[in-house]
Order: sequence, then structure tokens, then C-alpha cells
Amino acid sequence: VPVLAGVCGTDPFRLMPIFLKQLKEMGFSGVQNFPTVGLIDGTFRANLEATGMGYDKEIEMIRLARDLDLFTSPYVFDADDAKAMAQAGADQLVAHVGLTTAGSIGAAVAFTLDEAIDKVMTIAEAGRSVRKDILVICHGGPFDEPESVVDALARMPGIDGFFGASSIERLPTERAIRGQVEAFKAAKLA
Repeated sequence: VPVLAGVCGTDPFRLMPIFLKQLKEMGFSGVQNFPTVGLIDGTFRANLEATGMGYDKEIEMIRLARDLDLFTSPYVFDADDAKAMAQAGADQLVAHVGLTTAGSIGAAVAFTLDEAIDKVMTIAEAGRSVRKDILVICHGGPFDEPESVVDALARMPGIDGFFGASSIERLPTERAIRGQVEAFKAAKLA
């Protein structure tokens, strides 16, 4: 079973070439730039970029991982990210359209499904302008439930799949816990 390691490419305390080699020796199949500064914007993002802890460090991490023959599956957030990661040799682009919207802690600000589809297609076009063979999958935002993902994939020709995180681990867990608690609360004392 292939397993990817989430790697903080901006960690200033990590010797990235050594760390990536260690991950490979431990048996990881590949890496993803997670946590990622791509989810951050505004002044804080500008400060990270200005102090050498920006997205370009994540691109370099992907390049180093690819050189070690690790599978690379970076989060990308726009066309420029897609082109840069494709140039770095990424095997697959994960078109991230924002935090997952569903559930008890889902993002309140998000793209509509139509907007998310447009964004994924723009990212795919940009990545494939650099390398035609790059895989592109969708993630986040309104891609939160099986029905919405099935609908979206039917409307996104050329998109290779879906990358689940909260939609696979957090949302089902929330439902199960809520159901269990409700069952206990419904119990009557003798």
C-alpha cells in the first residue's frame, strides 16, 4: 500500500535532503507539501514569503523528492502554483479549492461547486501546459460528500480523481460520534 508523508517544506530547522532520504528509507512511497503555506494569505503569508518560508520552499522540496524517486503529490492553489510544481517534476497535482465545507467545523467561506470545478480545470490546464502527462486530482471546498464529488468528476473531463482528507476521516467520524452520543442520551434510567 503506497503511503505519502506530509512534509512541511518550509521548516527552517529541517535539512530537507537528509529528511527526504530518511522518509524513503523508512518506506514512504512519496510526499505531499502538508502543512502548506498555500492555505495562508494576507500579511502573514507575505511575511512568510519575505523571510524565506514561502511556497517556493515547498516547490524545492518537491523537486528534491522527485530527484530521490519519491512520488510527489503537491497541493496547488492556482495556475502559477500548478506550473511551478509541474516544472519541479511533480507526478500529480492536487488542485486544492479551499477547506472542506461540510461538517461541524467546515469552512463557512467557500467556492460553490461550479466555481470549484472552474478552478480545478484552470489549474489542470496550467499544469498540463508544462507537462501533458501530469496527473491532476481535486480536493477541498465543496468536494466534501460522495455525491458532490461524483457530480463534479462527471463535469471535469481529464481530471484523474479526488483526494480526500476531512471528507474521508473527519466527516464520517463526526456522524458516527453524534449518532453514538444521541443513542446514549436517549437511554432511560430505571
